[in-house]
Amino acid sequence: MKAAQTLATVSVLVASACSTPGDGTLRPQLAFEISSAETGVTAARDLTVDHRGNVYIFDYDDYVIRQFDPQGRLLSTFGGEGEELGNFQHLMAIRIFGDSLLALDAGSLSVFDLSGNLRSYRVFADTVICDHPRLHPDGRWAAERIVEATAEKTLTYRDADGSEQRQLASYALSEFFPGVEPGEMFFINPTQAHDYLYDFAPDGRLVWVVSDRLQVLKVQDGIDEPLFEAAANALPFPAENIAAMKERQTSLSPPLFMNVPTHFQLVQHLLVDEFGEIWLYVTSREKTGLLRLSSSGNERGFYSVEADFDVLSARLAVADRRLYFMVPGREETAIYSVELPR
Repeated sequence: MKAAQTLATVSVLVASACSTPGDGTLRPQLAFEISSAETGVTAARDLTVDHRGNVYIFDYDDYVIRQFDPQGRLLSTFGGEGEELGNFQHLMAIRIFGDSLLALDAGSLSVFDLSGNLRSYRVFADTVICDHPRLHPDGRWAAERIVEATAEKTLTYRDADGSEQRQLASYALSEFFPGVEPGEMFFINPTQAHDYLYDFAPDGRLVWVVSDRLQVLKVQDGIDEPLFEAAANALPFPAENIAAMKERQTSLSPPLFMNVPTHFQLVQHLLVDEFGEIWLYVTSREKTGLLRLSSSGNERGFYSVEADFDVLSARLAVADRRLYFMVPGREETAIYSVELPR
């Protein structure tokens, strides 16, 4: 079992008062809610959307992939935990490209059609457990990972067989969690530490940022090519949340470690749409909202977001010029969406 686990942390909401109007305001609307009692969804982990607006979600408790129509009616289920073909040992991500759904497991890559029929299956030479992988149509993927042996968080770029092509970035966990030692078991909460955000562009290049800098990079022929950079100041973390987390921190002892942030991260979400445009959810003193960049890194607009949910804790997906937000819950999971500006 992976030694570096996560602790539940205080959920925080950037108030709409922090947002300033830019080139418009996006108001996500509730598309549907998923009841755990009716569907079995209790730990929604990731979502992807097909060209008809059907939403696919996988559950971290049972690794079942569930397909819902745009009104929230359950259409089909497939996958699940197990060693048989079409099942998963540790499902990490799903992504639709055209009429195929790619499902990335810790030890394999499966390709299904949109009805859940298995088309192909590839076993990796080594099992690799990563956080929030992002997939390319040809099976390549990128993900951040906590490496227990070195006590580091890394961002790696991998082939469709799971083998590591390149390590793009890394940092020592002791920078945020003093006392964490390489090679020893530790359990951490990574909230508001130092994250990597990334996605593949339609041209196959990987776009990525470090969460505490408003700097966008693109991997081109193995070289990080700067696309965009701007000065921005982080928003202070709410004092009441800091106090509560510090109080909890004092009650922990190794191997439990907790990070207490002083500021929000500048970049909270990164997505690349089917046209290659880059969307960043930025939380800064200057502006909080969605920053829109062209595929070449030119700024195309900034949009405040007025939402009835915590945008920071939502999982995001984009399809056919719509932005989808999944807000997980043990009893209900909500799906919101909004049309993106053209």
